[in-house]
Amino acid sequence: MYKDATIFFSQDNAVTIPNVVPTMDRIDAMLSSSATTPLVPAIKHSLTFARRLMDKYYSKTDLSNVYRIAMSM
Repeated sequence: MYKDATIFFSQDNAVTIPNVVPTMDRIDAMLSSSATTPLVPAIKHSLTFARRLMDKYYSKTDLSNVYRIAMSM
C-alpha cells in the first residue's frame, strides 16, 4: 500500500493537498489499528514510531497556509 501511495503521489497531476490529506488519514488509521494486532514487539515498536512520525508531520499541515487555502476550496 505504501508503495502504491508513493507512486501515485509521485505523478505530477496527483500531488495536491486535498489528495494527500485523506491518504495520510487512511495510513494513520491503519497504523492505529495495528496496535491491537498481535505482532512481534519489534514490529509493534516500529509501527508506533511510524505513527508518531506521521503525527509530527500531520500536525504541521494545519499550520500551512497552502493547506488552509486548498481545504477551503
